[in-house]
Amino acid sequence: MTQIGTVTAVPEPGAAVVQVARQSACAHNCAGCAGCGAMAGSLSVRARSALELSPGDRVELYSDGRVLGIAALVYLGPAVLFLAGYLLPAGLPEGLRYACGGLGFALGLLGAVAYDRRLRRRGGAVRYQVIRKL
Repeated sequence: MTQIGTVTAVPEPGAAVVQVARQSACAHNCAGCAGCGAMAGSLSVRARSALELSPGDRVELYSDGRVLGIAALVYLGPAVLFLAGYLLPAGLPEGLRYACGGLGFALGLLGAVAYDRRLRRRGGAVRYQVIRKL
């Protein structure tokens, strides 16, 4: 996935801090949608670079494809575990099936939090690379 951003700092040779627009499924055409009314936020990321950069440069960033896997874990994991907890114990009364589903949902959330903490200890989930200067 590629993004356009602006270099805000160059802490060391071969690295840059880049400000990029936060990505979402929303097109941020709020006048045409009037759905949530939220404005697009920005995010500062640390990126590797083989180019000579200075603050204010516009650059194109490439991020690895791990984003989709992480999103699937965070969003689909709890939902799938809720359904499994609810549907698998078919012989139990309805209230206990909901309790099993809730337990599955909670386990999905705990798994996502544990994975997030593990990634943070290892230096982040997504790695960025400056492809070119614009």
